[in-house]
Amino acid sequence: AMQYMELIPKDMQPVAGTDGAYYRRRQLLRQLPVYDQDPSQCRGLAEGEVKLMEDFVKKYKAEALGVGEVALPGQGGGGKEEGKAQDTGLAAGKAPETTNGALESAPAAGLYRCDTCKQAVPEDCPVVYADRAGYTRLWHPACFVCCRCAEPLVDLIYFWRSGAAWCGRHYCESLRPRCTGCDEIIFSEDYQQAEGLAWHKKHFACLECETLLSGKAYSLDKGSLRCATCSRSKRL
Repeated sequence: AMQYMELIPKDMQPVAGTDGAYYRRRQLLRQLPVYDQDPSQCRGLAEGEVKLMEDFVKKYKAEALGVGEVALPGQGGGGKEEGKAQDTGLAAGKAPETTNGALESAPAAGLYRCDTCKQAVPEDCPVVYADRAGYTRLWHPACFVCCRCAEPLVDLIYFWRSGAAWCGRHYCESLRPRCTGCDEIIFSEDYQQAEGLAWHKKHFACLECETLLSGKAYSLDKGSLRCATCSRSKRL
């Protein structure tokens, strides 16, 4: 465990009372917001959208969510993976498959490479495996990052999609729009869009006076909306 911890940048090591512990808490809130997981934590859901979100969460838990495993190169999955290989019919001459359907063949000793940086990995150096990626792929602990934001995956929690690991926030956003106003995923098909951003219609409102802006003149600055009146006042 200590050897693994030493491979993480010092300012990200989650040691109690340190900047690393604060970083971990902040990343948990950022990468895994509770309102992406539990409909009861959402303020933006209409009554008919609760079931849509429940199905969304159920689907990603079944198909994408995983937790990375720390092991030495070649030891990912342990005996569990060996047992799986026997069950898939090796006696019949079939090659085992990974969880993403690719044929699996472990690298020869000494030829392990990090999937992100492509650098060689010593056999005595702990690495991260993601079972949904299959055990032919491994990562340096500091290289196990979200493919969208490049931030380290907090507590090694990942979402697997399109051959890559995502943090929870960006995985959800790859499937549904996120409201710029409340930060929650939008499950309605009737929502507002502007300059590449999205809002629940009830949140497409002036930051200052809360006037709904659908069909009205507005200004947009770094995600903040203002009606024409408040925008002029701000410039004065």
